[in-house]
Amino acid sequence: MASVKIFAAMLLLTAAAAVSVAAELSFAPLFNSCSIYLKTENSKGCTILYREKGTQKWLTPFEPVWDRSYGGRHRTCAVDLKPDTVYEVKAEIRWGKIRENAEGTFRTWAEKVPIAKKIVLTQKQVNNGYVIKAKGKPDGWILYTAAPGVVVKGDGKRQALLLDQAEYVIVENMTVKGGNNNAVFLNKCKYVRLRNLDISAWCDPGNWKFSKGTGRMVNSAGRTLSNKNGIYLNGGFGQVIERCYIHDPLLSSNSWRYGHPDGPQGISPWKPESTVIRYNDICGSDLKWWNDGIAGTGNFDLDGGLNKDCDVYGNFIAFANDDAIELDGGQQLVRCYRNHFENCFMGISIQGCMTGPSFVFENRVVDLGDELHRRSSAFKTADVWGGYYAASYFYNNTTDNANARLRLCRNFRIVAKNNILDEIVDGGATQFPFLGTRWENNLVKVKSSPKDMNGVPQYTNAARGIYTLKKSSPGAGKGAAVPGLNYKNPDLGVPRDLELPLRPFGLSLADGRKACFTVKKGKASAPVKFTLKAVAPVKFAVRKSLDSDWYEVTPAAASLKKGETLTITVKVKPEKMNSRIHYRSAFFLRTADGWSRPVSVRAVTDYKYPENGNGMLTFKPGAPFKKVSGGGVRFDGKEHKLEYKFTLSEPGGVFISLDVRALEPLGRHDSIRIGINGEKPSYCGLRGLNTKTYTRTAAKSYKLPAGTHTVTLSPRESLDLKAVHIVTDVTADERR
Repeated sequence: MASVKIFAAMLLLTAAAAVSVAAELSFAPLFNSCSIYLKTENSKGCTILYREKGTQKWLTPFEPVWDRSYGGRHRTCAVDLKPDTVYEVKAEIRWGKIRENAEGTFRTWAEKVPIAKKIVLTQKQVNNGYVIKAKGKPDGWILYTAAPGVVVKGDGKRQALLLDQAEYVIVENMTVKGGNNNAVFLNKCKYVRLRNLDISAWCDPGNWKFSKGTGRMVNSAGRTLSNKNGIYLNGGFGQVIERCYIHDPLLSSNSWRYGHPDGPQGISPWKPESTVIRYNDICGSDLKWWNDGIAGTGNFDLDGGLNKDCDVYGNFIAFANDDAIELDGGQQLVRCYRNHFENCFMGISIQGCMTGPSFVFENRVVDLGDELHRRSSAFKTADVWGGYYAASYFYNNTTDNANARLRLCRNFRIVAKNNILDEIVDGGATQFPFLGTRWENNLVKVKSSPKDMNGVPQYTNAARGIYTLKKSSPGAGKGAAVPGLNYKNPDLGVPRDLELPLRPFGLSLADGRKACFTVKKGKASAPVKFTLKAVAPVKFAVRKSLDSDWYEVTPAAASLKKGETLTITVKVKPEKMNSRIHYRSAFFLRTADGWSRPVSVRAVTDYKYPENGNGMLTFKPGAPFKKVSGGGVRFDGKEHKLEYKFTLSEPGGVFISLDVRALEPLGRHDSIRIGINGEKPSYCGLRGLNTKTYTRTAAKSYKLPAGTHTVTLSPRESLDLKAVHIVTDVTADERR
């Protein structure tokens, strides 16, 4: 299963002379893909093909990327391979008179491996956590499981389940609860598979408390909550995380309103190699949010994050105050595909593509928004750092969000094709044509390239979560061929016959996967029904987060025969929905062995927040400012300044926020100057403003002594201002 190296001597015959150059093919296979490396002294004219052994047709992998930084290598990968199957590869270099050839074979990983020993854990064995140091062998793996009802408990422990340098081990069908730092910790393991683990209730709440003045969790030393993970991977090789349900941490992250989110994360990898993360449900909730669903570490290290030779596919990730997933770091042949991401501040982050190439294809990124309904973009890129030869490829992704942008960088190559986006922004890439950045055949609302299509996608039924294009939609029938995706997709975006997240098992949601409700005057809109179809015999039960008691799903469990259909009904409970405007959740139709179909639930109520919450002072500007529509005034940055005094009865944190509306056209630097007690005012950015409604946006926080204080405000650009709020309890000023 380790990387296979094939050396081929190159024979070069020309009329003038013979030149001998060594070429090296090496492979890093996984279940359904394989990274292919061709070491050579020649940077151009590379052709690589592959085929299943015993077949005739040669297929094309993804576009090879050449990188001088690694001694001269072309890197590419083949996807949609069969497990436990031998493939042949041939490579050719043709550049001028140079001819260079290499051949080799590899075998993909097997789904089933030989089990030499099975260990069934009892409750007594795992009451105080459990440590696995076992070392199996390639022809004799060790399987750990638990008796029915057993819970691995990590109360007071750094982690509930520790795999310490374990090798050839499978851990499956376990419930894991607790762990101060991590629920599950994999420390430098080799060929370990976590399968169908139910992971929850970690984070050590006894040592943390919520700061009403800062909006963040802090401990007795004043440190903020960070690096608390459902699963943490410290290095390692050949690790698999599949069909796990990671949910309900005991604490929640903060939103960007109070600075960079800190808090629990679903999975956090620290520089592993040959990793597969697939078919998992990594779901926070409306009251328990991730920082990132899958978090990168070492974001700008050459081997950071998921590092190299990695697959992330078939996952459902929701409720992150920052990124659904960070690919940041090495991204050396890292593939992220056929996932579903929603209810996050940001979708997929590739900032810090240090070696590359990475491939992001056929993902669905929809309904973005953090806990306070702010969003950034479907994709995050950055010009902070990047690899000179690095590249990231975006193919056939579907987005349905405001600000669903892809920003092209000036420090590494980005290639975008067949995507559905709001906009593609040239962040300076065209100033450096040698990078090879290109974008074509995308459907965008804001056209930025003559090779893209301008238009608004018409989805089959977005309200029910069906994001296939109608036949009359722009982009329908306009799909172009992509090297490496060796099948025909007629449309832009995700292929219409692909049910996301990818889950190859016997249950299909035939007519939608999202339920939307309204609640007015205590009455809810009609229940929403879904039709399930069994393409194979299947038995499932409904699972959802602990704080999702505001709706019910019936039946709560069912067993279906092949070809049988079933209608499930989702119904909200208005009597449980009296604390906020927006309610969001997801439930899962999960089988006993961890397969699932997720369904999203959203509701909007007529709840009214009090004008002045607990610990809130509100100031409304009036004369001599000019009145504008909506109850505000025109606050001119060139002429105006506000000054307010307030008194604190005891020392503590103070948070200042504003009800603000931007002018038309939108300002590029919406911000405000704030000073306290005579200090020189400093700028603070105002996020998420629009020109139609007033947005309550965060400005600045202070730690102040008891007594009377003076705050001064002036905008950088003219704004419409309705109110200034000074709060000692930031939750009093939140709108969820």
